[in-house]
Amino acid sequence: MGKVYATVDGRLRSFVERQHVFFVGTSPLAAEGHVNVSPRGIPGTFGLVDERTFAWVDTSGSGSETIAHLRENGRIVVMFCAFDGAPNIVRFHGRGRVVSRYDEEYADLAARFEDVPGARAVIVVDIERISDACGYGVPLMDYVGERDLLPRYFGRKGVEGSADYRRRKNRTSIDGLPAFDFDPLDEWTTLAGLGRIRERLAGQIDGWRAPYSWTVALDGEPGHVNLPGGQHALAAVVLATVLKYDGATATLELSRQQLDEAITALAPASACTEVEHPNLASWRALRTAHDERGGAITAVFVRDATDPESSATDAALRARW
Repeated sequence: MGKVYATVDGRLRSFVERQHVFFVGTSPLAAEGHVNVSPRGIPGTFGLVDERTFAWVDTSGSGSETIAHLRENGRIVVMFCAFDGAPNIVRFHGRGRVVSRYDEEYADLAARFEDVPGARAVIVVDIERISDACGYGVPLMDYVGERDLLPRYFGRKGVEGSADYRRRKNRTSIDGLPAFDFDPLDEWTTLAGLGRIRERLAGQIDGWRAPYSWTVALDGEPGHVNLPGGQHALAAVVLATVLKYDGATATLELSRQQLDEAITALAPASACTEVEHPNLASWRALRTAHDERGGAITAVFVRDATDPESSATDAALRARW
């Protein structure tokens, strides 16, 4: 039968320190919000700070639900399962907090763990309840090895490229709560800075070449038309990054989620007052129109004026030239 413990020490601590993976559960306060469960387990990036404190290095990724929920309400549960040996489940219920890579406390906390490319924070859990359970329903499984894909992915991006990724993917939760929005926006305030960001993003797309003209449309009606010779190349590469597309002539479906992602990624550019931001305004207006009446959202790229039209929407775009 399960027991509740006052501290994590002795046999309990040895069990936790042997594990290759653990699971984190958090939730927003709103009843209609999405509960989140995340697996964690990069070697050397997690462990007990003391007998009632657990922490791990939180790496950049495609979402930021844990951070968003902790910022809103702090509630968290961490669970370890025995997949080999004697059956056991250990849970830490408590209050979590986010120490971002920009906080003074981060260096001392991160020094306890392995350095991982793309690290964005250390999550610290003040444990309020320590318990175990039988674990009889957990299957026996063999540990084969680690995947090195995540460290290699963010290693290629570098520090600034990882921050660009977080600005696109991690600023809000799926429910719209503030998540990892700590990355500085200084570079976004000048044209020169926007140019550097554009070049970094472009360098991550194989075969990228800035399109001759492009737009985002709702039900075939183009929004803001980026005319040949226009200056808003950052918006084009942001959109292409979201779509994972090289900018060749085509008409592509754009989901509402992808539109939201593009808006979130481009929004910091409004800090630069040297230019207007018509694409951002157009995308937001299109999103509002889509909320009101639905419809099909498409992105149209024209790489070369001599390329054949890819759709009726492409023809409507070219008619604006």
